[in-house]
Amino acid sequence: MSIREQLQQWLNEAEAIVIGGGAGLSTSAGFEYGGTTFMNHFQYMHDLYGYHDMYTAGFHTFDKPESYWAYWSKFIYLNRYNQESLPLYDKLLELIQDKNYFVITTNVDHQFQKAGFDKKRLFYTCLLYTSPSPRDSTSS
Repeated sequence: MSIREQLQQWLNEAEAIVIGGGAGLSTSAGFEYGGTTFMNHFQYMHDLYGYHDMYTAGFHTFDKPESYWAYWSKFIYLNRYNQESLPLYDKLLELIQDKNYFVITTNVDHQFQKAGFDKKRLFYTCLLYTSPSPRDSTSS
């Protein structure tokens, strides 16, 4: 039995499916954080600080809040709002859409939503790392 056939058998037999998806999933789907995309939109980050990709540049310590938000607003626009659903996510939904599935993701590019995954079945773990964290709340 091929790996593909084995996977299909497991999907057919599964009572529930949990998908864990991070930046590697979007990268493998064709999402580009560096290269031409980075240089077309963030060449100043390369020229001034030597960064080669959006991910690494995101850790830069900006001198002014305006510079911080200029970078992040453009990053968010390009990576969340200016992208169509990538075919890998469409195919993944096609494989599991009639199943009891749940997605745990750190991705903020909303590829799962863009592909049509049910929002009620998505859990964004990145919220746990915000400051202050929702888990730090003392309210019930």
